[in-house]
Amino acid sequence: MSNAGDKVLAIKAKDWRASNGKSNVTSNSEICSLCDLDSLRLAGASAFANAAVRAGSVFAKFFVGSVNFYCVDVTNETPENNAINRTRGKCFPITTFRRLIAHTRLTFLFTISGAELLADAARDGSEDAHHVLAVMHFNGSGGLRKDKDPEAGAALCVRGNILFNSVAAKRELGHCLQDGFGVERDAVLGKKLLQEAAAIDQANGVGMDVAVVAASAAAAEVEEVLRKRNDINTLTKAIDAAAQVAAAAKTAASKHLTKTSTQKFLLDWYGECGNLLLPGTTLCSHPLCGRVETRRHEFRRCSCCGRVRYCSRSCQSADWRLQHKFACLPLLELYGWAESDTDSMDDETPGMPVGTPGVDA
Repeated sequence: MSNAGDKVLAIKAKDWRASNGKSNVTSNSEICSLCDLDSLRLAGASAFANAAVRAGSVFAKFFVGSVNFYCVDVTNETPENNAINRTRGKCFPITTFRRLIAHTRLTFLFTISGAELLADAARDGSEDAHHVLAVMHFNGSGGLRKDKDPEAGAALCVRGNILFNSVAAKRELGHCLQDGFGVERDAVLGKKLLQEAAAIDQANGVGMDVAVVAASAAAAEVEEVLRKRNDINTLTKAIDAAAQVAAAAKTAASKHLTKTSTQKFLLDWYGECGNLLLPGTTLCSHPLCGRVETRRHEFRRCSCCGRVRYCSRSCQSADWRLQHKFACLPLLELYGWAESDTDSMDDETPGMPVGTPGVDA
């Protein structure tokens, strides 16, 4: 259990709660009473995952922390427990995170928040937890708008890059340096980090670049068909046509990309399981992300179309390359229903690649 990893904890969202419909088991006494795997299974997959956390599995801490923060606490939020969840889910200031790094292992893991589990996972060496905590700090997730701390998020990315040579940390830090977000702007160093991240992906056989090529080819094929049509004569039809191009690109790209067990869980929790988001909130628009807003307008929106929101610059950049550039403005411009994106660029997000729309905070 202490070595439980991605494959062992490939838990489906529909199995998280016990078959009797009760909430996930969280108390130490309940976990201790589950003395065998059959009992754990009958109590729900959450009990198994929490048992792995208690055994010391670093991945389990990251997985359960992500589930608690982005799924369980959000879904259970009501007017009665809103204040409690906001307090328990609020992300740490960087000083608190450093204190967790320095101190001894947390003990009562079943009564603390998802953010605390993620911090403990980061302290124990989880590079994924470093990235998630950075995104939480960038957005002030679990708190108010004033709780955003870009400097703390950038510091976590630096730590992830130095300690683990993390691709996610390199990519996020590269965008931070290009945009001057949380750090002093250095476009040259930012570009270098992005290139290093791409090189590692290629060396590991990860399919981002292949997916982008496939998406572009599929989009071009559909777009060529649409060019020959004469019935796209209204804004609504132009938007529908752009959506067709983006859908073709997304389908082609999905054949070269895979979701992690955590991403699958987050997406299924609000997908096939039918759990409801908080009113006025949304999922990150990147199709492989799964993170959700913990308050209204938490994520940054595309400054060109305003129809999509992203939890981070890395998600925005990846989604732009994979699908959104086909549905944002280019096809609408083709039929003359939208002004040029060069007139709609967001001046507050410097360092964007040419032709890439910015994101509004």
